[in-house]
Amino acid sequence: MENKKKLIALVIGIILIILVGGLVFYLTSHLTKTTICKGKLDMITTEEVEVISSDEKVKETKTQVTYDYSDYVSDMYPISYYKDYIKNSNKFYKDINGVKASLKVKGNKVIYTVDIQYDSDYMKDLVEAGLVSTNGSYKDIEYISLQDTLKNQENAGLTCKEK
Repeated sequence: MENKKKLIALVIGIILIILVGGLVFYLTSHLTKTTICKGKLDMITTEEVEVISSDEKVKETKTQVTYDYSDYVSDMYPISYYKDYIKNSNKFYKDINGVKASLKVKGNKVIYTVDIQYDSDYMKDLVEAGLVSTNGSYKDIEYISLQDTLKNQENAGLTCKEK
């Protein structure tokens, strides 16, 4: 009888360990993860993209593009000239639902930051702005793939690593 109780306790213990292990696996696989992609695009431009995802679906990207004009700023072409150039060439990010863009100057560098939320509420606006592409309607987009996003970043010359 004593051996039977020990066997039952052992079986219950094993079942509990399996259940707790499964719960931990489930919870960790559904947590938010962050991947950082960065690199130098040309002589003056570096880019860093923070890709925030959950369940292999991109939830948000935070992109910072830094233009270093140290070798080009002069009396004839002050940093404000380059800031205005960047501002005017990136107006299409203005007034798009789900997108926040900002521009600032730090020394001889112009820093352009764009945050994009990939929520279904914003998908129509993102598709119309050309920030998300689809072969069909924006309604057909269920999610933005983390794997495809990282592949696109690497094809653009960036190196990606999970944070």
